[in-house]
Amino acid sequence: MKTSLADTLLALVAGLAAAPLAGLKVSELQVELPLEVSAALLHGQLTFMAQAPHSRWAGGFLPPVQRVRMRWALEE
Repeated sequence: MKTSLADTLLALVAGLAAAPLAGLKVSELQVELPLEVSAALLHGQLTFMAQAPHSRWAGGFLPPVQRVRMRWALEE
């Protein structure tokens, strides 16, 4: 089942928000991951859908995989 790109990214951020270790301060985080991204009409609105790839192997019948790069940085 495909989920919206927004829900996929929120789940990723929630997974990265683990309890901090004592004395550890993170000031920047970079994430790169493969996603199958598509667009669909959902309730009459254009919605981007995304999910982890079905397989890491290139196959002629699987949807194309895009690389998503995200960077979060602490601003003073």
